[in-house]
Order: sequence, then C-alpha cells, then structure tokens
Amino acid sequence: AVTGTGKTTVCAALARQGYESYDLESIEGLFSLVDPISNETLKNMKLGDMSEQTEADWICDPLRLQTLLANQKNEIAFYCGGTSRTEELMRYFSMTIVLQVSDRTTLNRLSGRKPGEFGSEKKVRDWVLTWKHRVEADWISAGGIGMSAEEDPGTVAKNIYTLLDGAEL
Repeated sequence: AVTGTGKTTVCAALARQGYESYDLESIEGLFSLVDPISNETLKNMKLGDMSEQTEADWICDPLRLQTLLANQKNEIAFYCGGTSRTEELMRYFSMTIVLQVSDRTTLNRLSGRKPGEFGSEKKVRDWVLTWKHRVEADWISAGGIGMSAEEDPGTVAKNIYTLLDGAEL
C-alpha cells in the first residue's frame, strides 16, 4: 500500500490480535533505495528529502523475502509493506490487500510523522499525492484487493481477517 495508509499500524494491530505478522519495511536489509535506471543501490539517501526520493525506487530483496517466507510459523501470516515494484512480489502471496485512505487522511497521517521520516516534510506529502492514486490503481489492476483503512487499526485488521477467512487461498 501507499505511504500513510496505515500499513505499520495495521500490522501491529494484527500482531496484537495474535496473528503472525511482519512489518516488512522495518526488517533491516530487506528493502533498499535503488536508482531506477542503473538498478544500483543508493547508500546515502535521506528518506525525508523529496528531491532524492523521486529519483529512487523502494525495492524489496526477493531472496531475503523468500527466506522470511520459508520460516513462516503458521499457515496464515500477514506481510505488511509496499514497494515500487509490487507486481514483482505479488506472486509470493496468495492474496494482496491494498490499504486505501483519502488524500486528507494521507496528509494527516504523514504530517504527524517525526522530522526526518518519509513524509514528514510538506513537499514530500504533496509529491505523494501526485502518484498515490495511480499506484493504488496499478496494484489493484495487478490483482490486489482494495480495502479502506479509514477506520481504527483494530477494525481494519479484523476486516482483513474477515476477508481472508472468506477467500479461497
């Protein structure tokens, strides 16, 4: 899902409800910023600097992800995060849920972030809104299931599990 939709918060709510869940973007070394042209990892990027961020993709290392998946403890687990190339990773999962919130909610959530965190600066928040809807539409057209994340995280977590419970995996 797009930044500011509540991925990390919903992941924590799923864990509090007793589900195996992973905040993928907080796992050291799983993601990196990559130059979209050269595919080289960019080492000295500041996530809160929009001018640099617009020149980089947020990429998940598929081999590290496969290792994490191989060590899954339960039949069902939740992997929360987003990447610039989500379609490449969707094949690893039986279901992909795309959390969605209004532009207002996105701006409110990002503006509450600590200085230096991605989205804490107004120029970055404004930039996010230039691509947010396109990225959500791309993920949904690739097979993701859109779900509102406007409610409190515990309710969103329950809605996710309810959706999963009714699905054929």
